[in-house]
Amino acid sequence: MSLVTARSVLVLALFLLVIVPGPAFSQARQVDVLVTVVKDKVVALPGGGSPVEEPLGVNETIIATGARGPAGFAQTSRRLLGFSSGLHRWTEVQLGSEEHVDQHHILPRLIIVQTNRRVHGFQESRGHWFSEALGPNETVKELHGDGHILVAITTERALAISAFTGGFFTVRWSANEHLQSIDHTRDAVLIRTSARHLSFRSQIGGWTEMR
Repeated sequence: MSLVTARSVLVLALFLLVIVPGPAFSQARQVDVLVTVVKDKVVALPGGGSPVEEPLGVNETIIATGARGPAGFAQTSRRLLGFSSGLHRWTEVQLGSEEHVDQHHILPRLIIVQTNRRVHGFQESRGHWFSEALGPNETVKELHGDGHILVAITTERALAISAFTGGFFTVRWSANEHLQSIDHTRDAVLIRTSARHLSFRSQIGGWTEMR
């Protein structure tokens, strides 16, 4: 190859490097949302577009707010509110008259809220709440999750929700089965019990028993 040709190839390669973005630059940047309270309304301030307001009802009060990445959250005296930056809207789920929140966990694409009556999960991409009732003697012991999966461990079962698949996926403990450990990444969870190994993956939608 001549010197002139080699220089031409080098110049062309550098030109393409500048005008064609690599994988890291071609992905859409995650937009963070800020949740605040202004007088009698909850306001979401996403990175783009106008603020999105959710009015409070008469005698309705704010108990907690939070946000992480594009997902926003507010707990009031009557309901749970989830904000989707992608859909630019608030979505609610009403709390029962004797239902009180024990804990919540917020991820950029998922929110999980545990009450004395139910486990609620919010998917940011769909702007939708899913709810699973707890049994009369069932209690939530732990919440785990990162990335695209959240898991609630109760005295009777494990409930998993993914950012990509709809609803809660449940696996029940057998008689005398005891939890030993939980390992998780952004897209997979592995539960070891005294009887088996159980895995849940974010894009599969279902528990798998590993033998």
